Amino acid sequence: MFGKPTSRKRKSFGAIRGQALVEFSIALPVLLLMLVGIMEAGRMLFTYASVVNSSRDAVRYASAYGRSDVSPNYYLKYKYCAGIADVARKSGFFLKNPSISIAYDTGPGGTSLGSCPTSTVGEATVNVDTGDRVTVTVSATYAPVLPQLLPFATRTFTATSSRTILGILDLDN
Repeated sequence: MFGKPTSRKRKSFGAIRGQALVEFSIALPVLLLMLVGIMEAGRMLFTYASVVNSSRDAVRYASAYGRSDVSPNYYLKYKYCAGIADVARKSGFFLKNPSISIAYDTGPGGTSLGSCPTSTVGEATVNVDTGDRVTVTVSATYAPVLPQLLPFATRTFTATSSRTILGILDLDN
Protein backbone atom coordinates (compact mmCIF):
# COMPACT_ATOMS: atom_id res chain seq x y z
CA MET A 1 0.00 0.00 0.00
CA PHE A 2 2.82 2.43 0.75
CA GLY A 3 5.09 1.33 -2.05
CA LYS A 4 6.09 3.04 -5.27
CA PRO A 5 3.27 4.49 -7.32
CA THR A 6 2.97 2.42 -10.45
CA SER A 7 0.62 4.67 -12.44
CA ARG A 8 2.99 7.64 -12.81
CA LYS A 9 5.72 7.72 -15.37
CA ARG A 10 8.95 9.23 -14.23
CA LYS A 11 10.54 11.78 -16.56
CA SER A 12 14.04 10.99 -17.50
CA PHE A 13 16.79 13.50 -16.79
CA GLY A 14 17.38 13.95 -20.54
CA ALA A 15 13.77 14.99 -21.13
CA ILE A 16 13.98 17.68 -18.45
CA ARG A 17 17.21 19.05 -19.94
CA GLY A 18 15.63 19.08 -23.39
CA GLN A 19 12.64 21.04 -22.15
CA ALA A 20 14.91 23.64 -20.49
CA LEU A 21 16.94 23.95 -23.70
CA VAL A 22 13.81 24.58 -25.78
CA GLU A 23 12.53 27.21 -23.31
CA PHE A 24 15.93 28.92 -23.26
CA SER A 25 16.12 28.98 -27.07
CA ILE A 26 12.70 30.65 -27.20
CA ALA A 27 13.54 33.25 -24.53
CA LEU A 28 17.11 34.05 -25.67
CA PRO A 29 16.24 36.20 -28.73
CA VAL A 30 13.80 38.26 -26.68
CA LEU A 31 16.39 38.80 -23.94
CA LEU A 32 19.09 39.75 -26.45
CA LEU A 33 16.75 42.17 -28.21
CA MET A 34 15.95 43.82 -24.88
CA LEU A 35 19.64 44.04 -24.01
CA VAL A 36 20.57 45.63 -27.35
CA GLY A 37 17.59 48.00 -27.05
CA ILE A 38 18.70 49.14 -23.60
CA MET A 39 22.24 49.72 -24.89
CA GLU A 40 21.01 51.74 -27.89
CA ALA A 41 18.73 53.84 -25.70
CA GLY A 42 21.73 54.49 -23.44
CA ARG A 43 23.87 55.55 -26.43
CA MET A 44 21.11 57.91 -27.60
CA LEU A 45 20.77 59.45 -24.14
CA PHE A 46 24.55 59.80 -23.87
CA THR A 47 24.67 61.56 -27.26
CA TYR A 48 21.95 63.98 -26.15
CA ALA A 49 23.72 64.69 -22.84
CA SER A 50 27.05 65.19 -24.64
CA VAL A 51 25.53 67.76 -27.00
CA VAL A 52 23.98 69.70 -24.12
CA ASN A 53 27.14 69.61 -21.98
CA SER A 54 29.31 70.56 -24.95
CA SER A 55 27.18 73.64 -25.59
CA ARG A 56 27.20 74.63 -21.93
CA ASP A 57 30.96 74.21 -21.50
CA ALA A 58 31.74 76.19 -24.64
CA VAL A 59 29.48 79.12 -23.69
CA ARG A 60 30.90 79.09 -20.16
CA TYR A 61 34.41 79.40 -21.62
CA ALA A 62 33.28 82.16 -24.01
CA SER A 63 31.61 84.26 -21.34
CA ALA A 64 34.42 84.08 -18.81
CA TYR A 65 36.74 86.98 -18.31
CA GLY A 66 40.32 86.41 -19.30
CA ARG A 67 42.66 85.44 -22.05
CA SER A 68 43.29 82.10 -23.68
CA ASP A 69 46.36 80.05 -22.95
CA VAL A 70 47.53 80.13 -26.58
CA SER A 71 50.91 81.80 -26.61
CA PRO A 72 52.30 84.13 -27.75
CA ASN A 73 49.08 86.03 -28.54
CA TYR A 74 46.82 85.18 -25.57
CA TYR A 75 43.51 85.96 -27.27
CA LEU A 76 40.48 87.27 -25.39
CA LYS A 77 38.35 84.20 -24.63
CA TYR A 78 35.04 85.67 -25.77
CA LYS A 79 36.51 86.51 -29.22
CA TYR A 80 38.64 83.40 -29.66
CA CYS A 81 36.31 81.39 -31.95
CA ALA A 82 38.65 78.46 -32.53
CA GLY A 83 39.19 78.15 -28.77
CA ILE A 84 35.44 78.18 -28.06
CA ALA A 85 34.89 75.48 -30.69
CA ASP A 86 37.80 73.47 -29.30
CA VAL A 87 36.26 73.51 -25.82
CA ALA A 88 32.98 72.26 -27.33
CA ARG A 89 34.78 69.44 -29.16
CA LYS A 90 36.77 68.41 -26.09
CA SER A 91 33.67 68.38 -23.91
CA GLY A 92 31.77 66.31 -26.49
CA PHE A 93 34.67 63.96 -27.26
CA PHE A 94 32.23 61.13 -28.05
CA LEU A 95 30.40 63.14 -30.73
CA LYS A 96 31.36 62.52 -34.35
CA ASN A 97 31.75 65.75 -36.35
CA PRO A 98 29.58 68.08 -34.27
CA SER A 99 28.34 71.26 -35.90
CA ILE A 100 29.27 74.30 -33.78
CA SER A 101 28.08 77.86 -34.29
CA ILE A 102 28.87 80.93 -32.21
CA ALA A 103 26.89 84.18 -32.25
CA TYR A 104 26.71 87.41 -30.27
CA ASP A 105 23.69 89.58 -29.44
CA THR A 106 22.54 92.23 -26.98
CA GLY A 107 20.26 89.89 -25.03
CA PRO A 108 16.96 88.07 -25.43
CA GLY A 109 15.01 89.72 -28.22
CA GLY A 110 17.91 92.10 -28.83
CA THR A 111 19.86 92.84 -31.94
CA SER A 112 22.42 90.48 -33.37
CA LEU A 113 26.03 91.65 -33.15
CA GLY A 114 27.38 89.04 -35.56
CA SER A 115 28.72 85.54 -35.61
CA CYS A 116 32.08 83.98 -34.98
CA PRO A 117 33.23 81.45 -37.59
CA THR A 118 34.99 78.53 -35.88
CA SER A 119 37.65 78.59 -38.60
CA THR A 120 38.76 82.10 -37.59
CA VAL A 121 42.44 82.32 -36.79
CA GLY A 122 42.99 84.58 -33.81
CA GLU A 123 40.31 86.89 -32.45
CA ALA A 124 37.03 87.53 -34.21
CA THR A 125 36.37 91.04 -35.51
CA VAL A 126 33.01 91.34 -33.78
CA ASN A 127 32.39 94.39 -31.60
CA VAL A 128 30.94 93.31 -28.22
CA ASP A 129 30.85 94.93 -24.81
CA THR A 130 30.14 94.00 -21.20
CA GLY A 131 26.52 92.89 -20.86
CA ASP A 132 26.31 91.52 -24.41
CA ARG A 133 25.58 87.85 -24.81
CA VAL A 134 27.38 84.96 -26.48
CA THR A 135 25.38 82.00 -27.81
CA VAL A 136 26.86 78.62 -28.71
CA THR A 137 24.83 76.05 -30.65
CA VAL A 138 26.05 72.46 -30.97
CA SER A 139 24.42 69.81 -33.17
CA ALA A 140 25.32 66.15 -33.52
CA THR A 141 23.69 63.14 -35.15
CA TYR A 142 22.92 59.87 -33.42
CA ALA A 143 22.79 56.77 -35.61
CA PRO A 144 21.89 53.33 -34.20
CA VAL A 145 24.41 50.52 -34.56
CA LEU A 146 21.78 48.02 -35.76
CA PRO A 147 19.07 50.10 -37.49
CA GLN A 148 17.49 47.05 -39.14
CA LEU A 149 17.01 45.31 -35.79
CA LEU A 150 15.57 48.10 -33.64
CA PRO A 151 13.04 50.84 -34.38
CA PHE A 152 15.44 53.66 -33.44
CA ALA A 153 15.77 56.25 -36.19
CA THR A 154 18.73 58.49 -36.90
CA ARG A 155 18.26 61.72 -34.95
CA THR A 156 19.99 65.06 -34.81
CA PHE A 157 20.27 66.61 -31.36
CA THR A 158 20.78 70.36 -31.05
CA ALA A 159 21.52 72.38 -27.92
CA THR A 160 21.79 76.14 -27.65
CA SER A 161 23.27 77.86 -24.61
CA SER A 162 23.64 81.59 -23.99
CA ARG A 163 25.46 83.57 -21.33
CA THR A 164 26.19 87.21 -20.70
CA ILE A 165 29.80 88.24 -21.14
CA LEU A 166 30.93 88.88 -17.57
CA GLY A 167 33.27 91.75 -18.04
CA ILE A 168 35.73 93.25 -20.45
CA LEU A 169 38.57 95.13 -18.86
CA ASP A 170 41.44 96.71 -20.70
CA LEU A 171 44.34 96.41 -18.29
CA ASP A 172 46.91 97.69 -20.79
CA ASN A 173 45.99 101.37 -20.26
